[in-house]
Amino acid sequence: MTYLKKIYIPLFLFLISCSSIDKQKISPAYFEAFGAIKDYFSESDNEFITPEVINNIPYASLKLRIGKGKPGLLILEQKTQEKEIWISADQVYLVIENGRIIQTKGLFNNLTSYISQGDMLKTALNNKLLETSVYYSYDEPLLSNLPVEVKLKKVGLEEVNLINKKIKLNLIEEQIINSYINWKVKNYFWVDDEGYVWKSIQNISPKLPPFEFEVTKKPAD
Repeated sequence: MTYLKKIYIPLFLFLISCSSIDKQKISPAYFEAFGAIKDYFSESDNEFITPEVINNIPYASLKLRIGKGKPGLLILEQKTQEKEIWISADQVYLVIENGRIIQTKGLFNNLTSYISQGDMLKTALNNKLLETSVYYSYDEPLLSNLPVEVKLKKVGLEEVNLINKKIKLNLIEEQIINSYINWKVKNYFWVDDEGYVWKSIQNISPKLPPFEFEVTKKPAD
């Protein structure tokens, strides 16, 4: 895949460089956790992500797939209020806030910031149709504050098979449109009644395939 850098585990992100992340402060225990499960990784088989493996990792975890690539595992390195920083074995980072990916790096077209009017998913969860604008910024090529029209609506309850349980979640559909660059896609968020996003399919760039993630072990409150 030409749009991503490949690392030795089947996950396709790279280092986020932002003020909230300091590589030198990452505990070695995080990488020891990955070392304990590295034998499960295979070029041809990614069935290593099982409930048993997840339960044996003493950290919150998340499974991620980009496009048609193989799924990979991230563990939570830091949580500050609603912002979560997830890390892979090769110091790969993903920043998620209120269930939404807001920063990446190492991609063909990195998302450097996402600006919105608060937690829109919770508004939609309360059965309110939300129409507003958000702003995306990227690094290569440089593009700052691309305006995107969004419309969110609550579709209804769905029974979702997660890796370690079956649960009924609220499905929220988000349509995003920028007519100037002809970007029109839909994002999906599976949210519990408290507003926590357990699963999502998100388009974060017109140049990249969708990001699909599932929380395999929820962070502590």
